Amino acid sequence: MRIEEVMNNNSVNLPNYEEILIPSSGTQIALSIWKSDSKSNPNIVFIAGTMTHPLFYSPFLNEICKKGYNVIGVHHLSHGKSPREIKAFTIDHMIANVKDTITYVIKNFNDNVGLMGSSQGGVLSISLAGLDNRIKAVFPHNILLTSLKESIKVTRFPNWLTPLYNPIIGVMKLGAKIMPKKQLAMDFYLDADKVFSTKEWKDYFYTDPIGMTKYPISFLASLFACDMTHITDGSIKCPVVVLVSKGDPLFVKEYSDLVYEKIKCKTKEKVEFDIDSHLIFNECLDSVIDRVVEKLDKYMK
Repeated sequence: MRIEEVMNNNSVNLPNYEEILIPSSGTQIALSIWKSDSKSNPNIVFIAGTMTHPLFYSPFLNEICKKGYNVIGVHHLSHGKSPREIKAFTIDHMIANVKDTITYVIKNFNDNVGLMGSSQGGVLSISLAGLDNRIKAVFPHNILLTSLKESIKVTRFPNWLTPLYNPIIGVMKLGAKIMPKKQLAMDFYLDADKVFSTKEWKDYFYTDPIGMTKYPISFLASLFACDMTHITDGSIKCPVVVLVSKGDPLFVKEYSDLVYEKIKCKTKEKVEFDIDSHLIFNECLDSVIDRVVEKLDKYMK
């Protein structure tokens, strides 16, 4: 079965799946919703990775729904099925999108809301945990602190540029002021061969009709210049469960361990998978789903 068929069979072809538009950030954003058998069940708001959308993770999100969760995937503004009205967006727009989604979920389901994200979505989810006390627990796959010069290791820039990490961010901020809508390909700052472990998923990403392969410099500058001190200053009030692939070629374990140790909250836990892949929710679903659901049940039920 082609990957497109698998995706559709775990989303748009399901009777319990729906899509809606909600207002956010001066435009509208789409939500993908997998409804469980009860509105009173716990809710998981999911944030997708770089340039993609929740339908890219359909098999994984459908499996979570089957375990008794309402799953609400965020199509950030100008991503996925959301209108492409705003070209020079920033990380603040995306943070607002997630906050607005949580508001929608509380109003239409209940206030038992967990937050999960993968890759860039994991980075956003851990950041939001320190900004929104409505979140009951956060489950980031991949974490990052922009204040650490070691964060350059996540990019495709060579390690010898580490001492120039802050000046590089300064150049990006300047570029965002001069030409905020300038589009930069993912390959500009990420190594695709580290993102994808299989040709099947790599091909699907680059041919996805509702996907993206470029970001405006306004977003990249805002991401790396983002103030994430709330991750390390005790602002996070909910449990944090960090999901780590030991052999992740993009977010290497050494870096993830460094960031994890700096997270300050009352309850935190690290779940490690013996997997040499970055896209663990896509390429390694059968190997991770049971332990992921185990942690969801522990903190959300």
